[in-house]
Amino acid sequence: MITAVAMSGGVDSSAAAWLLKNDPGFREMYPDNKIFGVTHWWDELRLSSPGLQERAGNVCSRLGMNYHIVDLESLFRKSVMDDFAGNYLSGMTPNPCVRCNERVRFSEFYRSCLDIACEKEGATAGDFHFCTGHYVRTAESGGRLFLRKAADLSKDQSYMLYRIKRDVLQHCIFPLGEYTKDRIKMIADEHGFFGKAIKESQDICFIDDDYIKFMKRYLPSEVLKAKDRPGTICDTDGKKLGASRGFLHYTIGQRKGLGLGNGPWYVVSIDPADNRVVVGRKEEQGTDNFVISDTNWFIDKPEKQLECRVQVRYNSTEYAAQLRLPVMTGLRFVLNLRP
Repeated sequence: MITAVAMSGGVDSSAAAWLLKNDPGFREMYPDNKIFGVTHWWDELRLSSPGLQERAGNVCSRLGMNYHIVDLESLFRKSVMDDFAGNYLSGMTPNPCVRCNERVRFSEFYRSCLDIACEKEGATAGDFHFCTGHYVRTAESGGRLFLRKAADLSKDQSYMLYRIKRDVLQHCIFPLGEYTKDRIKMIADEHGFFGKAIKESQDICFIDDDYIKFMKRYLPSEVLKAKDRPGTICDTDGKKLGASRGFLHYTIGQRKGLGLGNGPWYVVSIDPADNRVVVGRKEEQGTDNFVISDTNWFIDKPEKQLECRVQVRYNSTEYAAQLRLPVMTGLRFVLNLRP
C-alpha cells in the first residue's frame, strides 16, 4: 500500500502525515504503508501562504517521506478563479473552496498523486490511497462508502467535500476525523510542527483584501466596467428606496452599509440584469424552498420524493427537508424545508 499525503505546509496536514506514519492505530489499520508527501501549487498560494513549500518539505524530511510538488496553476485559474469571477458577476455567491476540492484537489491533483505513486514510488493503482488533513470521516452502509461528519463538529468539513466522486472517496484517508482541533494542535506542538507559529487560514487563498479589489485585478477593465456601475435599491414591492453602488457590492443578508433610513433593512435578493438590490425586513429574509442542480450523489439518484436534511452553507444548522421529484430534465430538484 502506498499513500500520498496532501501537504499544505500547515498544522493539519503535518499532523495527518505524522498520525498516518507513527500512530499505532493507523499503523495497525494500514500495515506496510509507504507514505510520501505532495503539494499542489499555484501562484496565489505563494502570496497567501509564504514559505508553504519549505515548511511542507521540512515536515516530509523529518518524517522520512519523499516530497513532490505539482503545478496546477492553469487548472486552478480556469476551474476556480474563473468560476468564482463568472458566478459573482452573475449575482451569485460562489464557494471557491468547494469548487477547488471538486475540480482540483480531489480530481486532477488526486490523479497527479496517483501518477507519482505509480511512476516514482512503485505503486499500482490498486495499492494507492490519498490522505488529506480535513476534519471529516467516512462510513460504510449497504456496501457503499459515505462521508460522515467529523467528531469535532466545530471543525467538521464534510460540507466542503460533498462533491467528491464516489470512485475517489473509496481511496481517501482522513486521519483527523476522530480528533478535536485542540488535540491536533497539541500533536503538532509536541513534534515541532510549528503549531503555535502558523496562523490558521480562514480566507480564500486568492483574495487578500475584498472581492471587488480582486475582480479589478483579475478581470479585463472593460468586463468589470460594464457590471460595476451605480444601480438602485428597492423594497420587495418594487418601490425604489435609494441608489446603490452597484449589485456587485452587496451580498444576501447584508444589513450594514445600505445607506437607507427607517431601518433596519436586509438584502433579500440581487437582480444583476437590472442592477437592482432588493431589501426587506428581517422577517422577509430566507425561503422555505429552493431549487438545486448539478448534484453529486453517494446514493442512487432518487426517483421519488425523499426525506432528508439540508445544510446550505459551511458550519451552519441542518434543517429537515423534503426532496421533490425532478422538475427539469431530471437534473434539478426542489427542496422544501420543514420547521
